[in-house]
Amino acid sequence: MTELRRPELVDPKLHDRSAFDSGAPDLDDWLRRYSTQNRRRNTAATWVITTADSVVVAYVSLAMTSIDRGDAPSSVAKHAPDPVPALLIGRLAVDRSYAGLGIGTALVTHVLATAVDLNARAACRAVVVSAIDQAARSWWERLGFHPFDPADPGNPDLYLLTGEIEATLRSFG
Repeated sequence: MTELRRPELVDPKLHDRSAFDSGAPDLDDWLRRYSTQNRRRNTAATWVITTADSVVVAYVSLAMTSIDRGDAPSSVAKHAPDPVPALLIGRLAVDRSYAGLGIGTALVTHVLATAVDLNARAACRAVVVSAIDQAARSWWERLGFHPFDPADPGNPDLYLLTGEIEATLRSFG
C-alpha cells in the first residue's frame, strides 16, 4: 500500500487533484475547481490526504455555520445561544482506489480534533453534516452522528455534539 500523508490544507501548487475520482462527479469537480477558491475567499477550508508524491486520495471541506435554535434538535438547542455555533462538514470524499481503507474515518478523526480545538478557542456546540445519500447517512450514523430528525429518514442532516467527541474518538479504536 502506498504511504499516505497526514491531513493538510490543500495547496494548488503542491497537491495534484487532477485524477481524483470518488465516483461522485460533483464532489470531484468541486475539489478541482472550487476548493482553493473557497479557501482564498475564507468560505471553506479543504483538508486533503495525499500519497507521498502529493496525489490527493481524499478530502474534507470545513466551514463555520450556525443553526437556528428553533430548528435544532433539543440536545443541540438546550442551554445554547441563538443561533447555535457549529462546524460544518461541507464535503467529504475518498478516491475509489482508496475506498474501504479507513481513510474517510481518518478524515473524520481530523475534523473532530479540529472541532475540539475550535471549541477551546471560540465555541463550537456541534459538528454538522448533510449526508449525500442514504448510504452516507448510515455511514455517518455508524461514526456516532445523530439524525436531526430521527422520525424522518429522508432528512439528510446529522450532528455530533462537541461534548460527545472524546467518546466518539475512543470508539474509533
